[in-house]
Amino acid sequence: MQSIAVINTFAWDKLDVWTEMLNHGLASDNDLYINQTSKELFLKQPDIEPENNCFIADIEDTPVGILRVTHEAKIERAVANLFVNPEYRRFGIGRQLLQTAIERADKLNSQILHIQVAVNNDAGRFLLEQAGFAAVRRYWKLTKKNQVIYEDKTPSGYRLRFFNMDKDEEELTKLQNKSFAGSWGFSPNTVNQISSKARLTEWESDGILILENSNQEMVGYNWTHRPKKNDSANGYIGMTGIHPELRGLGLGRYIVQSGINYLGSLKIPNVTLEVDASNMSARELYLSLGFELLEETVWYELNLTH
Repeated sequence: MQSIAVINTFAWDKLDVWTEMLNHGLASDNDLYINQTSKELFLKQPDIEPENNCFIADIEDTPVGILRVTHEAKIERAVANLFVNPEYRRFGIGRQLLQTAIERADKLNSQILHIQVAVNNDAGRFLLEQAGFAAVRRYWKLTKKNQVIYEDKTPSGYRLRFFNMDKDEEELTKLQNKSFAGSWGFSPNTVNQISSKARLTEWESDGILILENSNQEMVGYNWTHRPKKNDSANGYIGMTGIHPELRGLGLGRYIVQSGINYLGSLKIPNVTLEVDASNMSARELYLSLGFELLEETVWYELNLTH
């Protein structure tokens, strides 16, 4: 069926519309509910530029879909996230938003465009393949019951502490960029980006665990998240990094266990994370800690240089 939607760029007076549409897409996970203040802070992060990179699809002044294109200039890629209200699917709106994403990524001089979809989203995968996208990577969303308290003995010569706001941003940025250099899909972060992420208000900000050596140099971290709700059922591990020169010493396992223990101390019953299924060492670490597969997603890629 032919789409009759009008695609408009984001405007700040539509923030409530944008937030409501996002929450509609997250209806199955109440812990991820987003308020307008949090969404505003998110959209004001460095490099997002919502007035240029976010779009709303309307049918007769009714919002039916949204699109955000993230530009990662350092690796010449764009990443698109789009959602269409289920009541308006099969109208071609997804195809229209996808074309908008392609055009925007091309205008940003990106060489590739990536989109992530659930492996069982047959309609979404068909749409992407029809548009010339190819599946290039699989990611696993893993979860575990937070019932085990791990031994918290810190490895000899190291110290565990929490992130210090307004002090640790630069060092954490350097460590994250070193830890993930060369990893698929990773774009080096700036200090401003890390600083903004640490201040997003939908998450509690005191869950970044830092591992230091005897010289007080940051050598590892585990970035946990928990929603600002007393009844939150899920805690999340966002990113875990270990300095490349110190891998193979068990520090990764220790810092992940420390993050799990931290979330457990807050009485959060479940821990969830995402991992590149091709990253065998990280994948096997999480599985050995009792994580189980919850969902599998596929990253699709469109080469824009052809």
